[in-house]
Amino acid sequence: MIAAGSASASVINCSDLDGNLGDKVTPNQGCQVLEPLDGNVNTSLTVVNNAEFFGYSDWLFDGKYEDTNGNLINDPDDPATIVSFNGDAQSGTWELVVLDFWSNFENLMFAFKDGADTNIVAYDMLNGALSGAYATPLTDPPFDLSGAGEDRDISHISVYYRGNGNNEVPTPGSLLLVGIGLVMLGWALRRRKDPAPASTA
Repeated sequence: MIAAGSASASVINCSDLDGNLGDKVTPNQGCQVLEPLDGNVNTSLTVVNNAEFFGYSDWLFDGKYEDTNGNLINDPDDPATIVSFNGDAQSGTWELVVLDFWSNFENLMFAFKDGADTNIVAYDMLNGALSGAYATPLTDPPFDLSGAGEDRDISHISVYYRGNGNNEVPTPGSLLLVGIGLVMLGWALRRRKDPAPASTA
């Protein structure tokens, strides 16, 4: 149980709700919703860890994608570095940017948020997955969207990860720098092994 303002909240498995939410983001190994269903709680590291999504309280925040004029863009204030999303506020695709992510971490979670009459819908992505698809999970059912007439647009998708101690997620740029550094080190060591040319007098 967590405190969200003065109301208490907990998570419920999507399989216990109507609406087939588990099929909205693929491939995943779990789907949970923060209760109450109309709680309109914002995604934050504190909320995610206090609610213990998927039984864990040690999630780390990577960044988020947000709806801007109907398109999902990487939030300039909290940019996501592990994955990229390509699509709009209703559906699209995702893919890992850090390709060796799964060799260092155990879980990758996407938390979807909109506004009134909905709450956080989170997906524990399938271990080893490199890409997949998403569609808005903010649907009726399980949410009571009377008067909305259609599925709600995604306000933002927050990306969380966990596992293997305190490892930091390498960014693509830092991986390139490490590779260049190793090549330069190999070149320098090779030059040291080569005998100096004999001098002629």
